[in-house]
Amino acid sequence: MPDDGYHKSRRTLLKAVGAGGIAALSGCLGDDDDTEYVRPIDIESFPPEEYESSVNVWNWYTDWVDWHTEPFQESYEGIDQVNAQAYSGPSEWYSRLEAGNDEIDTISATNEWVVRAMNNDYLEPLPVDRMEAWDVLTPLAREDAEEHYSMDGEIYAIPEAVVMQPSLTYNEEYFDSPPDSWSILWDEELEGMMFMEDWAEVSCRIAALYTGQDPNDPDDFDEIEEVLVQQRDLNVTYWNEFSSAMEMFVNEEIVVGPLRDGRTWMARFLNDAPINYAVPDEGMMYTYDNFVIPEGAPNPRAAAAWIDHGGQVSSRVQLFAEMGYVPPIENLETELTEVVSEEEAAFADWLDPDELIFIEPLEEEVLDRYDEIWTTVVAG
Repeated sequence: MPDDGYHKSRRTLLKAVGAGGIAALSGCLGDDDDTEYVRPIDIESFPPEEYESSVNVWNWYTDWVDWHTEPFQESYEGIDQVNAQAYSGPSEWYSRLEAGNDEIDTISATNEWVVRAMNNDYLEPLPVDRMEAWDVLTPLAREDAEEHYSMDGEIYAIPEAVVMQPSLTYNEEYFDSPPDSWSILWDEELEGMMFMEDWAEVSCRIAALYTGQDPNDPDDFDEIEEVLVQQRDLNVTYWNEFSSAMEMFVNEEIVVGPLRDGRTWMARFLNDAPINYAVPDEGMMYTYDNFVIPEGAPNPRAAAAWIDHGGQVSSRVQLFAEMGYVPPIENLETELTEVVSEEEAAFADWLDPDELIFIEPLEEEVLDRYDEIWTTVVAG
């Protein structure tokens, strides 16, 4: 395979070799200067007929990216560089898109940031009708994506993982039974044994549920602010870094608080901590992290290949095996028990439609009010 930065898929290559040999085939491969930019939406089939030799991946599921790189490169011969970049907050990649992206090929982007990027024309539409990564999704995940990640009939994101936003995580040895309400975070007897997340949208949504309001469309912002101020002194801290928050549970510095299901899984199964999640009566809020390709991606076909390969069932279940985040696929329990124990797989059994509240992208007015409330709360 010539080092020309532009390759044919293994399946295509083998087919062509059978017909005429690599020497004849290599004449079809141009160098970078000759390469025509092909938008992802114009890719006719997967694996793509041709693709670039590198891909720049921004994904905060770092352990999964480390795992996925090898089987991806085995399937896509000639891709000799997978440049992985972790990030701690979505604003890190979003600011690069605002400045004019010419570096990032694909991102694992969370819900509201997908919508914001899509509405500002920072994302490429995806050829979902030709991608296995789309076909394997549950009907719920496809419906959510079609409703929230589409514009002018095109889909801009494929759900990678379905995530509790947040989980109500607790220490099983402290509580006789799982907490059944977000009101546990207002229990004065637990002062100094809990925390809240330093993210306006998350904490204000919890307060909305606590006060009986719709977290996607609250009608009493004053009440949300009032209860968050009341709750403030019960906390050890407002956390803003996932691994540190998980460690606080593992080290028994706290016994209850909002986290994520993946971090709860890691605390329980990778750190042997007596940590679990509860399903509050008010409902379980959920969202997605999604595969997207930003406009200006320098390697668009390799990026689409990364997504389609990473979105296959065999790759998706490894995200759960590595980090405990749930793939939105059908026959979930059966697929997960191929890679983890039945006890670990049972941890993913929280997708009851009757208990789920999708975290809808908020109107700018609501976001602004949440930010104002949170600024007041943390400044107190």
